[in-house]
Amino acid sequence: MTAETQNAEGRRQLPLRKLISRAAVARSRMREGANLPGALEIAAEGLPPNARAALQSMLYDLMRRRALTGALTREMLESPPPGPVLSLLEIALVLLVEKRYSDFTLVSEAVNAARDGRRTARFAGLVNAVLRRFLREREALLAKLRNLPEVRFNAPAWWIDRVRRAWPDDWEQILTVAQLHAPMTLRVNRRQLTPEAYLERLEKLGLAARRVGEDAVLLEKPLPVEEIPGFSEGEVSVQDAGTQLAARFLPVKAGDRVLDACAAPGGKTAHMLELADCRVTALEIDPERAAMIERTLSRLGLRAAELRAADAARVAEWHSGEPYDAILLDAPCTASGIVRRQPDVPWSRRPEDIRRLAAEQKRILEALWPVLKTGGKLLFCTCSIFPEEGPLQIEAFLGRHPEAALVPLGNTGAGMMNLIPTENGVWPDEKGLPAVHDGFFYALLEKR
Repeated sequence: MTAETQNAEGRRQLPLRKLISRAAVARSRMREGANLPGALEIAAEGLPPNARAALQSMLYDLMRRRALTGALTREMLESPPPGPVLSLLEIALVLLVEKRYSDFTLVSEAVNAARDGRRTARFAGLVNAVLRRFLREREALLAKLRNLPEVRFNAPAWWIDRVRRAWPDDWEQILTVAQLHAPMTLRVNRRQLTPEAYLERLEKLGLAARRVGEDAVLLEKPLPVEEIPGFSEGEVSVQDAGTQLAARFLPVKAGDRVLDACAAPGGKTAHMLELADCRVTALEIDPERAAMIERTLSRLGLRAAELRAADAARVAEWHSGEPYDAILLDAPCTASGIVRRQPDVPWSRRPEDIRRLAAEQKRILEALWPVLKTGGKLLFCTCSIFPEEGPLQIEAFLGRHPEAALVPLGNTGAGMMNLIPTENGVWPDEKGLPAVHDGFFYALLEKR
């Protein structure tokens, strides 16, 4: 296949009815328990890049309007239709709400998508009737439903209540920011160039950008990864500015033996290696995700870390016996701080998941503490805003371990830090925190 043919294949787009059908299949899989990335992978199989991107956009739009489409179907249907029909209606309704296509085209193609499906063909008339009713009553329906808390914040009632209790002064801001499209933030590889030099290059290319962190540059208009200047050459990586704090907060110097305990896809491992000639062991329990770390380091031109596919808490299976100078534990969590990047999270989680994941964090933290040197430091972090997965976890750990002490994170003066999702800000501030970031928790522990 010639390069010209490959480019043509990449630009080829599916008919809208085919995209709607695939998106409906993915929605049905999510209803059965699949997460958004997994459902997307299955539905996008065999698609060229352009069509895949269009399908991904549909699904992310749907999850950002999940509560609204659910409320609309309940309002307009006397009884729920079979799952495949409901999924198709939800996809069509969100596209009408977002106005991605003309109303006439969208309704026509959604009806065609229904006719094409073995399990939806006899419901084509219902699809047509529901969508046309929505167009007739759009303003009244939206005005009525948008006042519902679940629709306003696009989250289940229990999730809204949890955020409100955790953040009584900021809960509305947190839930509002969670509905926005995530910003595209890059991490500049300090081994190749400075953020200032990279910004100059972007300016010459006519790409608007601004610095939002020590190594972080925000693109005002997101680009496909393959079109980001310098990405394929390893000059930059895509990484939220809040996540980039991990390598800055964990004090690592040349020659240090460092453990990255839950390392995939490798962004934090890479960042530490960009900043210091340390010796990193990167663990990841999933072998496929572990392979992503090696690809990340290779693209960035970094000396390979020691990569192991292993459960971090089963120390005897992977530890050589030599203690570590520093440990980074990015622990499993609800991902409640990165909802704008993973908009299915409030809908795929259950209230009991918070306690379950906090117990898993405790298991890993307790297993790793003995392999840290006396005088060494362990950075515990999560992309969660729930206290059970952050300050309460660390307070309990300190109560069990008198030899553990909090030490300041960078120049913040604090040993524990909660970041809530922030869309607008100015960098640098007096603490050196990024101007735009998702929600995270950090705590730096020293063994004494």
